[in-house]
Order: sequence, then C-alpha cells, then structure tokens
Amino acid sequence: MSTATPPTQTPDRQPGPQQSPQDKRRKRLASYSVRNMVLSVLPVGALALVWWAIPFNPAEPVRPNVETEATAQYVAQQSDFPVWVPQPPEEWIATVAWYEARYDEMPTWHISYETPEGEYLALTQAADVTDRWLDEVLRNGTEDRDVQLTGPGGEQTFTQFEGPRPSNAELAWLLGPEDTGGSTVVVHGTAGAVAELPEFLESVRARD
Repeated sequence: MSTATPPTQTPDRQPGPQQSPQDKRRKRLASYSVRNMVLSVLPVGALALVWWAIPFNPAEPVRPNVETEATAQYVAQQSDFPVWVPQPPEEWIATVAWYEARYDEMPTWHISYETPEGEYLALTQAADVTDRWLDEVLRNGTEDRDVQLTGPGGEQTFTQFEGPRPSNAELAWLLGPEDTGGSTVVVHGTAGAVAELPEFLESVRARD
C-alpha cells in the first residue's frame, strides 16, 4: 500500500512595501522636471546649430560703431570758429572722431569715414595752423591746382594737394581761414574717394 506524499507547500509571498501618496507625487514631479529641462534645452541647441551653420568670411572687416555727435558738440563748444561736421547718409561708416592736440600739439578736430565704395575720406580742422601742422595732415603732399567744390559755405575754391601713395592723404583739398571763418579745413583721403567727395562735402554743416 503506497503512502501518499503530502503536497509541497509554497511559502506565502510577502507583499512589498506600499508607496505613500507623497512618494508617488515626488516621482511624478521628478519626471516632469527632467522632461521640462530637456524641452528647454532643445531651442538653445537649435539656435546654436543655426549660428554654427552661418558661414564666416574673415575677409569682411568688423566695422566699428563710432559715436560722433557728442564729440562734435564738444568741439563746437570749445572752438572760436564754425566747426565743420559731416552728416553723410548711413552708408558712410564713421571710423574715428577725436579732438586732440595730435598735430604739432595744436587742438585739432578730426573725423574719418569709410565710404560706400570702401574708400577712406576724412576732415581735419584747426585754427592758427603752422607749416608743420599742414605737413603732418597733408603727409608732405605737394600743391596741385585749385578746384571748385561746394561745402557749407556754398561753392568755394579749394586747393588740391597730392600726397604719397598709399596714405590717408593721397588726395587732399584745403580751404583757408579767410573762407571758413577763422580755421583751416583739410578734406583728405584715398585717391579713389574723389568720386564721392561732392556727396561728402554737401553733407557738412558748420556749427558755431
């Protein structure tokens, strides 16, 4: 007679610890925080990718943004003569504007531009100038001829000078104190700027 084998008893599984509502809420908030962080980073990454894709041309110069109005106002306040202030269209890029005793230690107003055609054109003005001042501004250029140009005083006779090349006074046009109200004005620049000279001079205003 066979003896019946008692059935093997499987131990009861103990239920795992139950998460409290607070724990569930923390997990849900953590999940939302990670998702929100990822979503916020995506636009930044997209902008960076667009910026990286823009081609950079090292041959294109970085143009300075020179503020000229404050300097011009200061020069007008300090000077006993009408100050010539160019006001060309926005295509003209101001590169330098200063009032310093830079030429023969004489107080001098100077402003220069890059023209729309990429040339250089400047205006330099002072009172009671010396021969040394003229030599420094004109780069020891030689007198060439008289030319009729229209500035703030209407059509006047300027003396044209030819300077060394390359320089910032390859061509220059000078007007003396008897025609400007007490100062010497020299407009000078690269030879290629001669075609843009009339537009530049017509934009000049004399400030007392």
